[in-house]
Amino acid sequence: MDPSVWRWLPDDLLDRILSLLPLRSLIALRPTCRRFSSLLRTPSFLSLLSSSSSSSPSSSFLLLSHPQFSRHSLPLYDPSTDYWKTITLSSSSLLSSSYGLLLFSLGPSSLLVSNILTNSSTTIPSPTLSSSSSSSSTATTTIISSFPSSSPHGYYIFLSNSDWIHLYSSRSHSWSRFPGFRSLLSHSSRNGVSFHGSLYFTTPEPSSVLAFDLEAGTWGPGALPALPDDLAFARLVSGARGKEEEEERLFLVGGVGSDGISRSLVAWEMVGGGGRSRRWEVVGRLPELMCRKFVSVCYHNYSHVYCLWQAGMVCVCCTTWPEVLFLKVGRGTWHWLPRCPLLQEKWSCGFRWFSFAPDLYALV
Repeated sequence: MDPSVWRWLPDDLLDRILSLLPLRSLIALRPTCRRFSSLLRTPSFLSLLSSSSSSSPSSSFLLLSHPQFSRHSLPLYDPSTDYWKTITLSSSSLLSSSYGLLLFSLGPSSLLVSNILTNSSTTIPSPTLSSSSSSSSTATTTIISSFPSSSPHGYYIFLSNSDWIHLYSSRSHSWSRFPGFRSLLSHSSRNGVSFHGSLYFTTPEPSSVLAFDLEAGTWGPGALPALPDDLAFARLVSGARGKEEEEERLFLVGGVGSDGISRSLVAWEMVGGGGRSRRWEVVGRLPELMCRKFVSVCYHNYSHVYCLWQAGMVCVCCTTWPEVLFLKVGRGTWHWLPRCPLLQEKWSCGFRWFSFAPDLYALV
């Protein structure tokens, strides 16, 4: 077809044709001209895209952050193509990600919430911290997109610092302050896991769970079943069955052993509910040879271990190791994601992974 034909097409017809393209192709077109750059922010085009059969769930990626990476540029891994690329971001200080939104630090006085797919962002002043609080660099900061929610584009920012919890709501555009559990948050896994309106934290051996209700601003035991016995460490992971399914899933990854030493690594999924008692059901056991490598990486110091959900996979990461261990939940198989080729050999710690699922409708 003669390329000049495209310039004579009416805008509404061209939009209909473009809406049939995969989201990946639309993103690739964005740098080519000003109109394509603003296309994903146009309400009429977004309406076409949502009604098109091509608007199937977009790809989900892994972002890798490290203190030595150049400013505003981070590696991105696409599991569907086994391909690495570099992505330019609003800031190199990435703190958290959730359902298409990324949370950055702009210094001690402000945070940035960004949807890089639509090139939209908003700056949020950080809460005023008391003089007795520790510095903001030691705070636990997490963004939680509401899922499911009557306001699907809403989000919270959870910031714990010293004895207080600071919670930002995108609905009220304001911060609230609640009493915190200093001993819990200083020894638990750094970031909580969002599940059914609460943020869940696990504690060290003996492992237990405590929940922070995001609506009420109160602490409690939550609605989870008791954790399995003989856990040297425990991490919770929340995910969804699919981008179109408003159903959350909750997983538990734990090292089974005693005296702080893991002999095996097991993954469970919480099943039940809806009138049935909830329980933890085993969905994967790490093979012995892979477990030996995992234990040697951690050297029985599990404070560096964290987990995340990535498009049907439970990923087990360590800040001191550049590879990712992941479980394909549907198949029950374990794999290692090789070292990022953009990493230099001398970089030995500070690795931080984030799951990123682009979402056109995640409003900032």
